[in-house]
Amino acid sequence: MKKVYLILTTVLILFNSSLIAQNDNIILKKLDCVKQGKIIDPAFAWVINNKQEKISYNQFKGKWLLIDFWSTGCVPCIKEFPALANFYERNKTKIEVIAVSVDKDFKRYKRSAAKYNIKVPHFYAGFTYNNYIFNLNVKVLKTREGAFKFNTLTPQYVLINPLGKIIDKDIPKPSSSDFKTKLDLYLNEK
Repeated sequence: MKKVYLILTTVLILFNSSLIAQNDNIILKKLDCVKQGKIIDPAFAWVINNKQEKISYNQFKGKWLLIDFWSTGCVPCIKEFPALANFYERNKTKIEVIAVSVDKDFKRYKRSAAKYNIKVPHFYAGFTYNNYIFNLNVKVLKTREGAFKFNTLTPQYVLINPLGKIIDKDIPKPSSSDFKTKLDLYLNEK
């Protein structure tokens, strides 16, 4: 009986490992679509507003777009909100700026957005790998055992051009002097 149990356990572990590897490959393919230099496919890119309505990326296409990825527990994210709002006020004719929460829970996002009184348009990413906007913030880490781990890392600032091309996934924080310099360089490019 122990032998049968051991065999069944081994089969289940192998089957489960196979499913995990398959799922990892699907996620990796989705993340490959949002590498720097790629064009965002609007069919798979959206955000959710505070009324829980899905807003297509098409609403932002045709303009420069700076996405501020943040989460509730991220103190550096929250500290950058005033500098981001200041930049947005001075430049909203040239660039759209949105703050996108990568929290796991919509209600948590909504409470935090109200608490911190975010002064730029803000949204929720939906916490799903089926959303290319969410995937822009996902980092792939490999464990010592060779498995993949997928993490969101905040704060992160991503710049997308009017054609939907991902220009830079590592814009400096808004309070830094490098932020304005880098954005001016991109926005004034011909």
